[in-house]
Amino acid sequence: MAETSTKKRKKKSPAKKKRYERRFVADAMQSSKGSTLLGAAGALALGAGVYAQWLRDPALSYGTYLVAGGAVVLGAAMWFGDVSGAPVRIGDGGVAIERGSDLVRLLWCDVESIQMVGSNIVISGDGTKLELPVAAHKLAIAWVLKEAAERVPEVLDLKRSAVDGLPEARESDGERLVVKDLQIAGRRCAKSDEMITLERDARVCGSCGQVYHHHHVPRTCVTCDGALGKNALRV
Repeated sequence: MAETSTKKRKKKSPAKKKRYERRFVADAMQSSKGSTLLGAAGALALGAGVYAQWLRDPALSYGTYLVAGGAVVLGAAMWFGDVSGAPVRIGDGGVAIERGSDLVRLLWCDVESIQMVGSNIVISGDGTKLELPVAAHKLAIAWVLKEAAERVPEVLDLKRSAVDGLPEARESDGERLVVKDLQIAGRRCAKSDEMITLERDARVCGSCGQVYHHHHVPRTCVTCDGALGKNALRV
């Protein structure tokens, strides 16, 4: 007589669905113009100050001011060049700017407004501001606006003229990467306000990235009204 197996099969955990984002690098020619001019002015002032203070006989009294001012302007040029040329990521993980090996990221659910300020697109929310120079990041900005319009359209606060001249967003744009290392632990469930202490307890909305405790996942997302329930993604 064949033995009947009474062992219960273990429930398999649902596989994690990969989330993706696109990485864009700045237009090197555009991002370097402002910093180059600023750097040239700083270097000129610094050189004039060194001559006036240490090489000229007699020294000029304002030489130290030229040295100090030139150094400040040169430092600002280096900082400006680094910021405007930083790579940008846009996708399921919101918008992120690379700062060396670190990422400054805003999930779509945390974005409160996307505005044109001067010559920059400014993405604000949760006490953070991400600024993208239009001249250096036209393609990235086109994708920011496309993704925002699909996920959180209410945050867009732009005049039509602000987007004139932007390229069309195409599927072949950017470098496609898997979203990794999102900081979820420490956030609160958007439905119950329960603190999420373990990543495995979190579930996220696939559209806006809003975070929920797996015991309190609603049928629809409280931020973007997207369908949740079984569609909520594991972190």
